[in-house]
Parts: sequence; C-alpha cells; structure tokens
Amino acid sequence: MQLFGTDGIRGRFALSRSDDEAVIEALIEHREISPRLFRLIGEGLGAMMDYETVVVIGWDQRPGNPALVSALTQGFHLRGILVIWAGEVATPGLQASLLHKGAAMGCMVTASHNPVTDSGVKVFDRYGYKSMPEYEVQVSEIIAKLAREEREVDEPELQRLAIPDSEFDGGAVHREMLERRLSLLENCFAGSAESHSDGDVSSLPDGGLAIDTSGGSAEGWLVDWLNAKGIPAHAVASPVAMNVNCGAGEFSPSDEWTWEQLQSNAGEHLLLTHLAERCRDGAPADWQVGGIVAAALDGDGDRCLLIEVTSTGLRIFDGDRMADALLRAGGESWCLAASIEADLGLPVDIQTAVGDRWLSAALSPPIGQSVRFLLGDKTPPVIGCEDSGHLVLAAPHPRLDEHWSLVGDGIASLLAVLAAQRRLSGLYKGGFERGWKRRISVVEVERARWDGKNTIADMVEEITHRTITGWGMVENWRRTDIQGETSLLLLEAEVDGFSMSVGIRNSGTEAKTNVSIRLAPQIMGLSEPATVLLGEIERVLQRELVV
Repeated sequence: MQLFGTDGIRGRFALSRSDDEAVIEALIEHREISPRLFRLIGEGLGAMMDYETVVVIGWDQRPGNPALVSALTQGFHLRGILVIWAGEVATPGLQASLLHKGAAMGCMVTASHNPVTDSGVKVFDRYGYKSMPEYEVQVSEIIAKLAREEREVDEPELQRLAIPDSEFDGGAVHREMLERRLSLLENCFAGSAESHSDGDVSSLPDGGLAIDTSGGSAEGWLVDWLNAKGIPAHAVASPVAMNVNCGAGEFSPSDEWTWEQLQSNAGEHLLLTHLAERCRDGAPADWQVGGIVAAALDGDGDRCLLIEVTSTGLRIFDGDRMADALLRAGGESWCLAASIEADLGLPVDIQTAVGDRWLSAALSPPIGQSVRFLLGDKTPPVIGCEDSGHLVLAAPHPRLDEHWSLVGDGIASLLAVLAAQRRLSGLYKGGFERGWKRRISVVEVERARWDGKNTIADMVEEITHRTITGWGMVENWRRTDIQGETSLLLLEAEVDGFSMSVGIRNSGTEAKTNVSIRLAPQIMGLSEPATVLLGEIERVLQRELVV
C-alpha cells in the first residue's frame, strides 16, 4: 500500500472518521485527511526512528493545520519521539530549521499550491532531503498495520501528547539563511557581492517588483526585506486566504498575455489584476522589454514564477528560463538536472521524474554514503529545475562549515535570477533558444486504468509513431523508463535529427492524467501537427480513462 503521492500526502481536510481503518479508506477513496489520520502518520513515521530522537514540525496558514499538527505530535509522542514546533514557516524554512536543530526528521504540514481547504505533510530526512517512495511504502505499511490493531488512548492523555517538547521561530531561521544566501548567490551569478553593493537593478521598474506571496508566510516581511537589500519591491493586495486567486499555482509556465488581453481578460488573479491596472494605457515607461516586473511564490514558498515584459505584453518567465539564466551567468561548468517536462532547448545533464525530490536525489551524494551533504568551500555548481518554478540550489548548512544541502526555495530562486540579470547586462537578452511544448490534463479519470504499460499505452504509442513518421525522417524511436515514474509512458525520437517526446503520466495528487509534447528548437515548425497529435491523444484518453 502507498499512501504518499508525488510530494508527500495531500487531501481535503475533514473531521476524523470513527476509526483508524476508516481514515485510511477516506484518504485512498476520497482524498480526505483528518487529525486521526495524522496521528497514525506520526506513529508510522515514528516507528521508523530511534526512541527519543527529534523531529521538527512546521506548518503554513491553512485553517485545519492546528488540529493536524497537534495530532501529528500525538503520533510521534506515542512512539517516544521528541517533537519541536517551528511554527508557521515556509517549506524551505522548515528544511533549514531541521538542519539548524540537528533533528532526525522534519515534517511540513502543507498542501503547497493546492486550495486552502486541502492540507497534507511533506517529510524530510536528517540531511534535508524529501522522503522517497521505498521509504514511503514502508511507512504506509506500518500505518496500515497500526490501523488494524485494537488500541485506544484516553482523551486526557491525548491532550498531553499534543503538547510539543519545545518551540522556536522557524521563520527567523529561514530569514537568517536567506541573509547568508544573498551574498553567496551574488558571488555565483553576478561576480563579487561588493561590485554590486550599489543595488544595480536597472532592469526592474521604478516602482519595483510586484510581489505575490500567495498568502504564505513571507507576506508579512518579504517586501520590506527586499527593499532593505536594495531590491525595490511592493506588495499586491492580500488574498482572502492562501492560494485563493493568487500565487504561482494559478499560473501555467506557458502563459502569456497581450496588452489587450490583460485589460479585457485579467480574470481574478490578484497579481494580473494589479499589473493590468499599471498598464491600462499601455506599457509604463519604466517597463523595459525583457525586464522582470513581478514575482509569484506558491503558498508554502518553495517555488517561484516571474513575469517579464515582451514587445506585445507580458509572459511567464518559467523555471526553464530561470535555469538557463543561471547557467549563462554562472561563468563555469554547472550540472543541470531537469524533469521529463523540461524544455528540450535546455542542456540537461540528468533527466528525472517530476517532483523536486527527484532533482535533489539526482544531484546529491548517493544513498549509503556516510555523509550525504555536498562538501566544499564554495557553492556547489548544481541546479535542478522544473518549468513550474521549482529550482533546487545548494544552500549552506546552518551549523556545519563547508557543508551544503539541496533545497527548493522560491525567494532564493528570485534572488539568484536577479543576480544573473546583472551578469547578463541587466536585461535577459533571450539567449535561450526555446523549444516548443504543450501540456494538457485529462480530468475526472480513474487513474488505475492508466499505468503507462497496458493496451491503452500501446494504442497511444501506435498513434504517435504513425503520426510522426509523416513529419520527417524518424530515428531512435524508444520508450524511456525514468526512476520514480510508475505510470509514465515516455516516447522519444529524433525527427530529422532533432529531439521530440511525448509524455503521459498520472497526477500524484489529483484524479487527472497529464499529457505533454516537446519539440527541440530546430523543429518548432512542427508545432501545428504536434498540437493535432496532442488533441488525438487527449480524445483517446478521455474515451478510455474518464469515469
């Protein structure tokens, strides 16, 4: 049994069911999570740890989280684990906090960019890496075994077990880490920090970056912090709740808008509405083509998407473009890990499954090595990227000199790209020769019908192969397996000598199946027939998978 998805456990918050087996069934069948389930999760995770070791728990501002954090604490205490609360904090702040405390585990209670009615938990090991499937299966099996046992704890005892052993301000740890990283990122991507002490951010508008924190933990301090560092910024309107009409989770990496579209169809997204008001009479004089005018985090702060000015409007400056800017500004040979959805124009060294944990795993010392931190007196030259805005970069260990962890941090990504902009003469000149890609989702599917290997997959492969043979000379046709992608059909080939791919995989958290097609920059002229192929595959999946 596997209770975890692509990034922890997520679901819609609900009151506890009557018994342990019922809350597990509610998660599997209805995507429901509850305090009683979280007590089981704490027990299951605690069963994998040594008695009286320490776990750090942090959380974001979702209404169900206080009950979930207390229940998770109860579960760990039932196993004799010491619990420290880090308070409301971003996911990268929780990761820094567990390293700061030397804890054996960190748990972040969040559902990232999911609706505020959802919540969940992400699990980090003592080195700051997210949990992996083999471990998660073991925990899931322990949870299932515990649920079958006859056991009860009286209410007074549960109330006592819900109290942490100690508390501290994980947000302060995060801010201290960002203070350290700011100069390190300057050194990596814009030369020495001293050479830019004048705060040269000429590509930014006079009014500064519009910052959308998605209602996350950075809302109360980030804008003031950026301004204090010489990076002009201002906040957009606060959302009614986390992730509601705001944040990076509401954008697609391929989104772009003409000036006219912004005025007529900005929708309800707070950042777009704010930018539409700024350009009501056309592009403001302080908006330069190629300049970045806004940044959007997701709710738990581990990713960031930027918005840049084009000659006709605005568009998303996605994770692929961010990684390319860092590679060009780095000034040395960097190793790039990217997911199977990365732009084929990127010089990818390692292709991984979707999910930033796979990026970190690909760039980290191998499991089994005595110390899994990266070592060195300089920032390790590694980047992991997903077009959704996840960038994994090396961060200094809070306590150990010349030791580095790997973490996705939306604020650090923003700082890194701004530093790279300076190295690239203040404006991103477009050296990145992008490929073409489109991604769609088939929703309300029965995911069990798609495994990437059955007759439906064979049908998709036959359609795809037949179609692309009409595009040109097809060579090296193959199905590619990627570690961690259990439902993936990845079809790859060269058309007239240049790469293309079709990828189909189930969502790890929702009842949908995702389809993407990618073309190398040199064959972008095939985008129209590729769009037709995408539509044909979508129709097949709707017929075969939709309940």
